[in-house]
Amino acid sequence: MDLQFTDKLREALAGERPFALVTIVGTGGSSPQKPGAKMIVFGDGSIEGTVGGGAIEHKIIKDTLVALSAGEAKLVRYSLKEDAGMICGGEMTAYIEPSGAGEPVSIFGCGHVCRALAPALARVGFRVTVVDDRPEWADEAGFPPGVNVVCTSFEDYMAGLGDELDDLYVVVVTRGHAFDYSVLRHFVDRNVRYLGVMASRKKAGELRVRLAQEGVDKAVADSVHMPVGLDIGSVTVEEIAVSIAGELIAVRRKAEDGV
Repeated sequence: MDLQFTDKLREALAGERPFALVTIVGTGGSSPQKPGAKMIVFGDGSIEGTVGGGAIEHKIIKDTLVALSAGEAKLVRYSLKEDAGMICGGEMTAYIEPSGAGEPVSIFGCGHVCRALAPALARVGFRVTVVDDRPEWADEAGFPPGVNVVCTSFEDYMAGLGDELDDLYVVVVTRGHAFDYSVLRHFVDRNVRYLGVMASRKKAGELRVRLAQEGVDKAVADSVHMPVGLDIGSVTVEEIAVSIAGELIAVRRKAEDGV
């Protein structure tokens, strides 16, 4: 490992951006790099170093961003001919090791606010998953690399999360009140790090009344960030996304300080 790359890796480890370290651990036939080649892939898709360039590196970056979103290390074998269309016909095996993956955020509803919010959160170090049951909205083409896109019902996704949710940030921006309440009700009495629902003040009041009718403690209901986001007078989709991202950052900083 050369000194310049070592310095870049130290900077990445000391920083707050999510990244993964990719190491070529095996090759066969004709390949563009030897074992030991390394590359840092950040959550926004930018890189330091190289593991071969061209189509095969593009494929590895894409797979690395998926692994980074999941927070799981993996070993991947590539055929340069089949995976990258390279005529040399060699093989490469890469070890992908996420580090500093950031706090997990689940955004329910892949509409316009989500499409502005997800990349903003990814850029500041959150590990973002967006969920919608509509394939035309839960479409990877609508989101940057590093954002995990899940097309399924909200109920099925929530059921798969399990009970260990202490670090989870939840943002509810669905297409209707019934969906909003379903997600809100699921998380309101669970110990998530953050729960926010996009709503007018009138709608927020109605949702809190409904929670009270179902026996949810007032203090718990009042702890929900509803309306979601910092009060900055936001009007446009992009401004709303900034206000929500700012609120999540504020909660993260307070949590790090033990507040």
